[in-house]
Amino acid sequence: PDVAWSYFSMGCVLSNQVKYKEAMKMFRQALEIRLEVLGNHHQQVAYTYKRMGFILTKQNQHTKARVMYQQALDIYLEFHGEGHEDV
Repeated sequence: PDVAWSYFSMGCVLSNQVKYKEAMKMFRQALEIRLEVLGNHHQQVAYTYKRMGFILTKQNQHTKARVMYQQALDIYLEFHGEGHEDV
């Protein structure tokens, strides 16, 4: 997960620099590793989907962003349950 965290962190930096295309590449790398290592139902996977949704929203790709946000929400709901304050 250290490599995935590094990609994720680089994606955050690039996002803050408004380099959204490059940021998405980093988030995709992080997501690929996290899915392989942690599986589909881990909070770090959900958080990566959430950040990717944010980038897509900033790029006015709202339909794609919604898909990412929904994937994140599904994981959070599965992990926490519907009544949890983090959902």
